[in-house]
Amino acid sequence: MSPSKPRESTHRVHAMSLPTTTGRGPRELPVHIVQAPKPGPTVLITANVHGDEATGVGAVLELVQRLPELLTSGTVVLFPTLNPEGLSQRTREVPADHMDLNRAWPGDPRGGPTERLAHGFWTEFLRHDPDLVIDLHTDSPASIPYCIVDRHLKGSQRLLKKAELLAVATGLTVLREYPRVRYVKYQLERSLSGAVLNTLAIPSLTIEAGPRLYLDANAVETAVNSVLGVLTAAGLAACPAPTHPSRVEGGPWRRESGLRVGQAGVLITHAQPGEHFGRGQLLAEIVGLDGVQRERLLSPRQGVVISLPERTWVVAGIAAGTYAVLEGD
Repeated sequence: MSPSKPRESTHRVHAMSLPTTTGRGPRELPVHIVQAPKPGPTVLITANVHGDEATGVGAVLELVQRLPELLTSGTVVLFPTLNPEGLSQRTREVPADHMDLNRAWPGDPRGGPTERLAHGFWTEFLRHDPDLVIDLHTDSPASIPYCIVDRHLKGSQRLLKKAELLAVATGLTVLREYPRVRYVKYQLERSLSGAVLNTLAIPSLTIEAGPRLYLDANAVETAVNSVLGVLTAAGLAACPAPTHPSRVEGGPWRRESGLRVGQAGVLITHAQPGEHFGRGQLLAEIVGLDGVQRERLLSPRQGVVISLPERTWVVAGIAAGTYAVLEGD
């Protein structure tokens, strides 16, 4: 008797009823569910919380095609967009009330359009009883890809260690979030990954890869490889992520806003994404249209440039980039 052929994973599409944000009736949104024949963890993969961040949409659609052959155990639930109106209108916020969906979790069924939207998705998330959530974002065209691990406000070292081990499996630079005081000030516990980690007490990761508004094939492949690396580390697949050429070793690193501009003018940068810099190094200068230098931005510490802003003309208060600095510095 010939050996039986292993069963393949199944792929089905669930139509989720999406709360209205436009005053019209609710709409349906496809949710993809890939299930392996062997039981295992359930992982949610979400994309496009910010409607102008497109790489995750392409990555989810690519994963939908590849996962049925690659998934060895468990279940993966994929959401191509959490902000469909923002996607269609190319806006970061939810168009109905111009609120940031990534500061609204877990939502409120009696709140405004953004909070109702978050609550609707959160209810759907809970229905799948996830063990891990991966949220896909983008930064700017001038950025290296990276993975963020949120702060756990109750300080569970076991949970954070698990999240960081999964983050390393992306093959990308790993950044811890801002220090606790600023984490709370910026309401990052109400970001999707922050709410999952702090409310559900399960690991969550934010992967930042690619430019906004359009799909770049290399960025989509980077995001796909990173997700597959996490799924491998979690025991659902056997596709470890390659180490990305831009990965910054060492650390532990944390995310830090770049130096704030004090004068309006043209931003001219002197350090590129992925480049290490030292204390006192010139990172950027502000020059007027008359060619006169207005300001020099010198680093107060050492670190690594992660991304540069998607703009040329800057005004006072704008950050000149996003950096990685050593935790505790």
